[in-house]
Amino acid sequence: MKVVIIEDEVELGQLIGNFIRRKATTNTVKTATTIHDGLLYVEEFHPDLVFLDNNLPDGKGINIIGDIKRMGDLRIVMMSAMTNLREEALKKGVDFFIDKPISFVEIQKILNE
Repeated sequence: MKVVIIEDEVELGQLIGNFIRRKATTNTVKTATTIHDGLLYVEEFHPDLVFLDNNLPDGKGINIIGDIKRMGDLRIVMMSAMTNLREEALKKGVDFFIDKPISFVEIQKILNE
C-alpha cells in the first residue's frame, strides 16, 4: 500500500504517517504540506490512499478531490474539523470523511478495508 498525506500541520502529518507505517503493509508514505506538493506526490507515486486536509496554505482540499480522482484508482480520506463539509466531500467523491481531531481508531478501520 502506498499512501500520500496532504496535511499542513506537520506534526499531525507525521503522526498519521507513523501510525500507517506501523499498522499497514506499505512501501511508501509521503507527506505534503501544500496542495501543490500533494498533487505532485499523487501523480508521481500513484498511491492507493490519499489523506486530504481541507484548509491548506495554497487552497481548499475539497476543491481538488476531482483532480486527485482523475489521477488513478485510489481512495480519498478527507480530514476536517468542519463537519458541514462531509456531505459535499462525499458528493465530490471522497471515500471516507474523518472529523478532526483525528481518531486513529477510524484510520485503522479505513486501513482494514
